[in-house]
Amino acid sequence: MKVKWRIPFAFLLLTSVVFLFTLQSLPQVMPVHAQISTAASTFGPIIVDQTAQPTTGATPTIAPTVQATLTLAATPTVVTSTEPTIPPLPTLRSDQMGIQMYANIEIDRWWGLVDRAQFMGFKWIKFQVSWKEIEAEGKGIYTNQINVLREHLIYAGRRGFKMMISVVNAPDWARPAEARGQLDGPPANPQDYADFVAALLDQWGTDYISAIEIWNEPNLAREWTGAPMNAQTYRRYFDVAYNAIRARSPNIWVITAGLAPTGDTAGSVEDRRYLRDLYATGLPLNDPAFAIGVHPYGWANAPDARCCASQSQGWDDQPYFFFLDTILAYREIMLANNHANGKLMATEFGWSSFDGLHFQSHIDGPPAMAPNDPNLAWMNRITQDQQAEYIIRAFELAQTGDIAAYMGVMVLWNMNFSSLPEFVKADQPSRPESGFSVLDSDWNTRPIYLWLQAAPKQ
Repeated sequence: MKVKWRIPFAFLLLTSVVFLFTLQSLPQVMPVHAQISTAASTFGPIIVDQTAQPTTGATPTIAPTVQATLTLAATPTVVTSTEPTIPPLPTLRSDQMGIQMYANIEIDRWWGLVDRAQFMGFKWIKFQVSWKEIEAEGKGIYTNQINVLREHLIYAGRRGFKMMISVVNAPDWARPAEARGQLDGPPANPQDYADFVAALLDQWGTDYISAIEIWNEPNLAREWTGAPMNAQTYRRYFDVAYNAIRARSPNIWVITAGLAPTGDTAGSVEDRRYLRDLYATGLPLNDPAFAIGVHPYGWANAPDARCCASQSQGWDDQPYFFFLDTILAYREIMLANNHANGKLMATEFGWSSFDGLHFQSHIDGPPAMAPNDPNLAWMNRITQDQQAEYIIRAFELAQTGDIAAYMGVMVLWNMNFSSLPEFVKADQPSRPESGFSVLDSDWNTRPIYLWLQAAPKQ
């Protein structure tokens, strides 16, 4: 009887020790993540909604800002029903590849996104910081989102990623009185923006921030309401933010706001003209960690395609509808302004496809409905395999030949917007951001994920 007792007791003792050791080894969820902000969230640039022939005086369609609930269900088991056929792919440079994520999410979700970024071979992660969500109530009064994003930034940085942030959207208290409650825009006093950027660096530190984009698409009224929409005005905001960053780090890349590739309308300023005007104001061209932001979207045109189609099908008769035309036009402007040694940073690019996107379940969920806005009809033109092919080819084009000499990081837009609440719906049009996503609405992967994962890296 004594022997029979000793064997299970020893086994139980050993099991208890192993269990306690395992508990101590698990990553700890810090209290800062107990509550995720559910403030009205803005989701970046998104898309320039224009017809093929923009007309001066016509207002482009603007996707509305929605109230986002960011308490999400548990991460489902990823099941791939069929393996797609993936052709031989080019070797890509991981250090020149990034992806933008929506970051104000639960910590376990963030861990999963960082894993997936690693599996796809990215070395950069970008997220947008919404000033109006963090300092909503008044200067120096911060919501918990500042802590959530700080912990996410540090986690990804410690995993070896270089982190890029873009800081946008002034809170109402800082905006001109007549602009409060309107479309997003800058503060009345540029120094308030610089002070917020400085506060982020002071609270988050500079160890894990490799690049900061100063605002986003200020050549669109939807991003720059309340101030003159021109390069001279933007420069006032750029300068004070640049000085705040440089006072804290000589090495962080400072990037001008990526401009929306567009023509002149009532709601936009042509990006090429805007960039020329910005150079004319004088930029810190001798700073080796300064770069020009660019958003070389391609609509439904292949990355190799050039303007313009002999018989237009729409969104193919202006240079700004083409990935390569935008990059090459920006380079010409750089050269014309004695910035031959400068870098372009594609802080956003991508192609949209609603093909294969589903509501709730990638296995048996109903197909997602694409936006029914005629200005967004181009979103229905390419398949999800074409989307994957175009993105891989765009990375390859940017990393080879002459472009490689001046193109810095290319940030794919986006990882997970389709997975945000109410972005993909079963019985009404989805948010346009969803078609660009690498993930389906249930957080499962789309073909572009598998193509990027399969592409050899160096």
